[in-house]
Amino acid sequence: MIDNDDRDIAHLRRIARHVDPAPHGVHAAARAAIRTRDLGAELADLMADSAVTAGSLAFDMVRLDSAADTEARMLSFHGGGVQIELQVSDQGEPLAVAGLITGASPNSCVLQHSNASERRLELDRLGRFLVTDVPQGPTRMRCRSVSGSWVNTPWVSL
Repeated sequence: MIDNDDRDIAHLRRIARHVDPAPHGVHAAARAAIRTRDLGAELADLMADSAVTAGSLAFDMVRLDSAADTEARMLSFHGGGVQIELQVSDQGEPLAVAGLITGASPNSCVLQHSNASERRLELDRLGRFLVTDVPQGPTRMRCRSVSGSWVNTPWVSL
């Protein structure tokens, strides 16, 4: 009886994968989350995302370049004494990400992507940075706060 049940369950799983497959990027995001998990880090809260529909934490979109015809996505994170403001261009791939980070130790911030790439951010004296070659897909920030604890943003799809 158990063998028939296992066979039937396996058959139902194949049907479900065929009829209702996982959305694009879900498997990559799951692998990235497991591969880069850090149980000791504090998770920064997503305070605002301009891509979220009206009536939520969204705020107005602003332009990355005043001459550009497309609008940028704005994201704001806060946690563990670190505040991260991101502006993501909507100009195709690769993306440009400009940001302002406060409360982080100098040279301690990285931009992580689900493809296992990690980019150390060079912050200017005001905490600003610009990265112009960010691939689309699940991405997060990781910084060490001035108090020494690690702070991660949640994975967001850019």
